[in-house]
Amino acid sequence: MRQLLFPGQQSDESIYLVVRQHWVILAKRLVIWVILVAALMIFKHYLPLLGPGILKGPAAPLIDMLIQVYLLFLITSLFIIWVLYYLNMYIVTNERIVDVDQKGLFSHHVSELNMEKIEDVTSEVNGILGHIFDYGTVYIQTAGTRERFDFENVPNPGHITKIILELYERATNNPHLIKHR
Repeated sequence: MRQLLFPGQQSDESIYLVVRQHWVILAKRLVIWVILVAALMIFKHYLPLLGPGILKGPAAPLIDMLIQVYLLFLITSLFIIWVLYYLNMYIVTNERIVDVDQKGLFSHHVSELNMEKIEDVTSEVNGILGHIFDYGTVYIQTAGTRERFDFENVPNPGHITKIILELYERATNNPHLIKHR
């Protein structure tokens, strides 16, 4: 039995692309997380120098509790960074485009667009990092109720645009041609 990747996937639907944000975006978030971890380590190192008896006095339990809460925040934020990176995905099949948008730990939104409703596909690369690592945004203009699909910070946006346009051409010229890859 074939495993389905997203809700509503048809058994005869071929998946051409599953794209997540570029790893540079994840790396940026992890760098911020590492800075917050370093701040905790620096705080713990220099705390005894601020007041020699501070860790043995009446404020010690409060300081220890604040450190533990901050550590809990760090662990939770690392988990959230990974979950949001991993569960946000863009899927291109022979019949449609699916945008799975994880809004938080307990909330996600799935949008679908049939290939026949595509009006225009554009890719855009901005910034030095975008050009060095080849990531950017793919804009898909539609004729549906949602006017535009945005694949934000995806790797190889030009390649993704090309694949979507090829699938659109196949879908509009010969719908039976793209049933099987």
